[in-house]
Amino acid sequence: MSLVLPLSDWPVQDRDMWLNLQIEGGPLDDCGALSHLRATSLKTLELRYARWLQWLINSDAEAITLPPARRGTLPRLSAWLRDLSHTRPMTQLMFIDGVLRILSASDPAQDWSAQRKLKAGVKRAAGRGDRDRKLGRVLSSEVLFRAGLILATGHAKAAPTPLRGMMCLRDGTMIAMLALMPMRRRAFAGLRIGTSLYVAADTMTVALPGDLTKSGQQWEADVPQSVEPLVRRYVNEARPFFMERGQQHHDVLWVGRSGTPLKRDTLSPRIAEQTLKLTGRRIPPHFFRDAAATTLARSSPEHAKLIRPILAHTSFGTAERHYIHAQTIEAGRDYAALINQKRKARR
Repeated sequence: MSLVLPLSDWPVQDRDMWLNLQIEGGPLDDCGALSHLRATSLKTLELRYARWLQWLINSDAEAITLPPARRGTLPRLSAWLRDLSHTRPMTQLMFIDGVLRILSASDPAQDWSAQRKLKAGVKRAAGRGDRDRKLGRVLSSEVLFRAGLILATGHAKAAPTPLRGMMCLRDGTMIAMLALMPMRRRAFAGLRIGTSLYVAADTMTVALPGDLTKSGQQWEADVPQSVEPLVRRYVNEARPFFMERGQQHHDVLWVGRSGTPLKRDTLSPRIAEQTLKLTGRRIPPHFFRDAAATTLARSSPEHAKLIRPILAHTSFGTAERHYIHAQTIEAGRDYAALINQKRKARR
């Protein structure tokens, strides 16, 4: 049985509530409480609420007859969390946060203080997520770039067939480009020639519209000169090769062996598999952003300040954490140098 209830199967009162929360009115009209959210954020909330509805149907069917906001009692939400105990604390936090955002928006006059205390407890347990899964898997951007370069050149040249060679060129270019331009997976997979990737005679520019960034703000940067030749070669050689094999005609940048667009669910495992072969560690696309932040932080505290604009963050939270990390590293280096100096002085 599915754990997520499709919107078409939601109870009428829930479906009406959800649609009303999204209503976009004119300047003089009342807007839905969640109408300011982007489509991707709304979809995420919808899926979390659908999980809640499915649980209610399976575990507490009588509650479905109640108005949506009245179902969100502390005992009921606590029982749901107990049934979610097999998931990670961060997953539990995302579910409880999504449901409370919808329910409190639908009935802001209701007292939600007890439920928010419950969420606060889950948030404390979640911390900053499961860091252990990244231990030993965040390589430097330099290592990842070099791995991509080797795959796109040496491995591509030594490939047994033209198809294998072009696939090595494509995969290596993706890895090298991500290492220097750590975009989010959705933005990277959604690059389009002439729309978000502009190719000129002497420059290449990535210009992401707001709907491809998490912050909703536009992001633009020139493709670094060190990776531009690889991207240009992929665009001029590998991509046309794939497109001709499948008789495809579109502007999506990253394509499969038959020219069809590489979707996120295909692109991500491909990059992870290739990095495993090249570095001995499986590095999915979203780890490239950690690699960039770590590389900058370990370079110097001043370089850590570049994290926010490079990763297109709207706040300084992540940059500040890495900045503090960088200062700690600098202090450790200075301390080690001081101890070494004192040892030499005693000799």
